[in-house]
Amino acid sequence: MTATAHALVGGAIAASISNPAVALPLAFISHPILDMIPHWDLGVGWRKKNKVTLFLESVLDLIIGIILAYFIFGKNVDPIYFLACIFFSEVWDILMMPYLLFGWKNPPFSTTYKWQHKIQTNIKLPWGILTQAITVGGVVFALRFVH
Repeated sequence: MTATAHALVGGAIAASISNPAVALPLAFISHPILDMIPHWDLGVGWRKKNKVTLFLESVLDLIIGIILAYFIFGKNVDPIYFLACIFFSEVWDILMMPYLLFGWKNPPFSTTYKWQHKIQTNIKLPWGILTQAITVGGVVFALRFVH
C-alpha cells in the first residue's frame, strides 16, 4: 500500500485508541495485514526506477499521508502519540528502504524486504488504488464508528 494509506490507518488508530500499549502494536501489525490486500503502490517496478526518483516519490507519499492523516484525525490527538502511531504503521517500509536504495542486504533491511516481498499482493492501476481506498475506508470506519 502507499505510505499515505498506512499513515491514514496509523492516524485513525491514534485518534481511536488512547492506550499506546494497544495502539502502537496495532499500528505496527496493521502494515503487513494491509499489504496482503491486492493493491498498487509507488514501489511497484522499483528495480526499473532511478533511486533518487524512488526516494523522492516515497518521501512525498509519506508527507502527503502525514498531512492528510493530521487534517482528518490528528487535531485532537497528542502530536507525539499521533506521529508515533504513524511511524509504527510505516516502519516496515522505512526498514526496507536501505535495501531498495543502497542494496544493503543485511538484517534488518534484507529480512524486512524478504518478508514484505512474500506478503505483498500488487495489482495494476486503477484497481490497485480502488482496493486500497476501500480497504483503508473500511479500517477507518471500523476504528472511528464501531469503536
